[in-house]
Amino acid sequence: MTEKQPPLAAGLPLLGNVLDMAQETRAFLTAQYQQHGPVFRVRALNQKFTVLAGPEANQFMTKESRNYFSSQEFWRGEDEEMGAARSLISMDGADHARFRKVQQRGYSKSVINDNLDRVVAITRAELAEWGIGKTIPGLYGIQRIITEQLGQLAANYSPREYLDDMITFVRTMLLATVTRQRPRLLLYTPAYRRAKARAMELAAKVVAAHENADDTAIQRTPDLIDDLLAFAREDPDFLPERDLMPAILGPFVAGLDTVSSTMAFMLYALLKHPHILAQATAEADQLFAEGIPTPSMLRDVDVLHRVTLETLRMYPIAPAITRTVTAPFEFAGYTIPTGAQVIIATTVPHYLPEFYPNPDVFDIDRYLPERKEHRQPGAFAPFGLGHHTCLGAGFAEVEIIVTMATMLNAVQLEMVPQNYALKIDPAPTPSPDKAFQVQVVAQRRRL
Repeated sequence: MTEKQPPLAAGLPLLGNVLDMAQETRAFLTAQYQQHGPVFRVRALNQKFTVLAGPEANQFMTKESRNYFSSQEFWRGEDEEMGAARSLISMDGADHARFRKVQQRGYSKSVINDNLDRVVAITRAELAEWGIGKTIPGLYGIQRIITEQLGQLAANYSPREYLDDMITFVRTMLLATVTRQRPRLLLYTPAYRRAKARAMELAAKVVAAHENADDTAIQRTPDLIDDLLAFAREDPDFLPERDLMPAILGPFVAGLDTVSSTMAFMLYALLKHPHILAQATAEADQLFAEGIPTPSMLRDVDVLHRVTLETLRMYPIAPAITRTVTAPFEFAGYTIPTGAQVIIATTVPHYLPEFYPNPDVFDIDRYLPERKEHRQPGAFAPFGLGHHTCLGAGFAEVEIIVTMATMLNAVQLEMVPQNYALKIDPAPTPSPDKAFQVQVVAQRRRL
């Protein structure tokens, strides 16, 4: 007897839902959830996916991700492109837990809390280069700041001379091997091949710098790269040299399409809402009133914390996650079979009015103690769910707040043009498009 199939989303002949998925993934999945409920099917060319959506799916994923899902298939292309057999993001089960523990210290909140002075100094130095009156691409300007911070804090190595190559390498690789929004032919273009070679060169230099470091002459705290190299020496069967590449490049990749895009959206939201910008700027000035903020001061941040949460809700960088089913399970009245390709639409609840009234409105009061809309079960999942939840989520939240506070305290920014209306570039992950540009109109403190 044939199992009952979940409803199929309406789509175009041959193309199916590929255009909807490529342009407005979160909005499309939300609309389908509201029409069909927590489980439905979508098509993208010759691929078929079962979608689990809504708070029901988020709660199921939180509890059962280890039992029914594998990430290996989805990330295989990226691993192969880096010459690796597997990586943290593609591992599952006990191996994933073990490798996650190796990298936990390097991406921990304590790393950034112990280096707030460096984070502030890097941000101010970059802002000084922006100058007054010069138009700066919003996303790119922030990528320069965030990638430098992550490189120095997690790997004690500046990626500045490699930034443009890393952007080309990461974006093209994701487009062709992960999101598959572009053909694999892109991987053979001269521009990409040059960028890939430069990325590999960066990784080799980082490794050499750590292997040749004279730690008796320069005392420093072991970083992520030190932990990785020590583990590779300890257990080369688990972590052979070829599988080091994704982890070594991790700090330089992590911020390009995650923290940077989130901060670009956040900056847009602040500049678009002057009353919130005024509150955030006043809070930033208070943080810096007596010097560099301390970790305890950052824990007490109110406005900037709520702005961060609302940015993560409205502009999630990973609107959904894709997995392969490893054992059959029942969900919402349907049997999902082994081998099925599943999309867990984690951020669909972000725009459901039953959780967030007027979900299209940027409203930081949602996170006040009397409302706490994001605390409802299954309602908020900006960093993924289950055992693959973002390892650096705590690091990222501190980095976003202290970097934005530094920017607001240091300079006065405006959009160019001031009436710019947000357009989202969905490829490979959502970010403000290239038309989002800013300029420093006044310096508020000496840089």
